[in-house]
Amino acid sequence: MASYVPEEVVVKILSRLPPKSLIRFKCVSKRWQALIGNPDFLSENLLNHFIVTQNPIDPLRHIIFFARDKYDRGTQIHSFRSYDSLHCASQTPLKLPPAPTFDIVASCNGILCLWAYVPSDVYLWNPAKSSELKALPAASSHRRRTVDVDQVGFGFDSRSNDLKVVRLLRVVDEDGTGWYLEEIYSLRCGSWRQLDPSGDFQIYEGSRSAALDGVFLWYQDGEYEDNEIIVAFDFSDEEFRTMLFPDARFFRDYGRCTRTVTELKGSLAMFVFPHRKKNMYSDVWVMLEFGVRESWTRLLSIRVPLHLKSPLGFWKNGQLFIENRKGQLVLYDLFAQTETNLQFEGSRDTFQVVDYKLSSVLINGGEDNP
Repeated sequence: MASYVPEEVVVKILSRLPPKSLIRFKCVSKRWQALIGNPDFLSENLLNHFIVTQNPIDPLRHIIFFARDKYDRGTQIHSFRSYDSLHCASQTPLKLPPAPTFDIVASCNGILCLWAYVPSDVYLWNPAKSSELKALPAASSHRRRTVDVDQVGFGFDSRSNDLKVVRLLRVVDEDGTGWYLEEIYSLRCGSWRQLDPSGDFQIYEGSRSAALDGVFLWYQDGEYEDNEIIVAFDFSDEEFRTMLFPDARFFRDYGRCTRTVTELKGSLAMFVFPHRKKNMYSDVWVMLEFGVRESWTRLLSIRVPLHLKSPLGFWKNGQLFIENRKGQLVLYDLFAQTETNLQFEGSRDTFQVVDYKLSSVLINGGEDNP
C-alpha cells in the first residue's frame, strides 16, 4: 500500500518518528531506504526531535552554572537557575573545601559529583538537602609509592539501583615505575573496590566528558585524527569500552578545531568548533545508535559570531549556552541569531552548564521525605 501513498505524505509521517526508529525502517523498502538515507531528510528529522521539540515543564528541573571566579581563579562561583525560565532559584550556598580547582563531574538522581584536581579529592552533594559536601575516601598512599586520581566518572547502575563513582588511579613507585588502577565506589555500600583491568587506553587530564543514561564518556585526543576515541564506562557492567569518531575525512575541512562530547536528549552528541577566525561555524554531530561508528550523523551547522566561543550545551527549543570572549555566559538563538546575556561571569574556559533535578536522595544511601 505504501506505493499508493504520495511521497510528501510519507515524508511527513516519517519526519515525526524518532531517529532510532528511522534506522530500523530503512529495511521496509528500497524507496524508504533511499528516502531515509537522504541527508536533507535525516537532518530535518533530527532537528525536529533534538532541537525544535520542546522539553516538558518540570518544576524540579534546574540548570547550574559553574565557573572559576573571573578575578581569582582559585575561587569557584555557581548559580542555580530554573530550567524553564533560567531565573535564579533560591538555594543554600555551596561550601567548597579549600582547593585550587573544582569541576562538576556529573549530575545524577539529584546528586552532584565534584572533583578537586588537587589534592585529587572526590565529593558528593545533594543541594536540596544540605550545603555540605560528603568527601569520599581519598586515594591511598604508601611509603614506597604515591597514588593520584587521573579521571573520575559518575552515574547510575539501573541493575542494582545504585549510584556509583569510577576513578582511574595513577600509581608511581619511588623508582619512577608507574601503572594504572581502576576503582569503583558504591553509594549503597559506602566503599571503594578495585576493578579488573579492562582495556589498553589512557585518559589524559582535562579530557572533555559527558554522562549518558548509565554510561560515562571521555573524549580522548589522539596524536593523529584516526586515533581519536571516546572511552565509555558502563556502570551496570562495570566495564570500559572504546568507540570511534566519524571517519577522519569528515573533519579535514575544519582544520584545527576543538571537539566536545555532550548529551543531547538521550543521545551522544559532539560539538566541532574550528579555530579559524572567519566564517565561524560549529557543527553538531549525533550518534544515532550508541557505540556504532557508522551511525554518526551531522545534525546541523551553527554560524557562531566571532565574539562567541565554543558551545557548552543546549537549552529548550534549540538555544545554546555559549561563553563569549569577555568571560560571560550568553544564550544564543540559532534561528533568530540573537543572544541574551545571562548575567553570569567567570574566568575564561572554565564554564560548565549542568542539568540538575531536585531529589530527596540522601548521600549515605536511602531516601528522605521530599
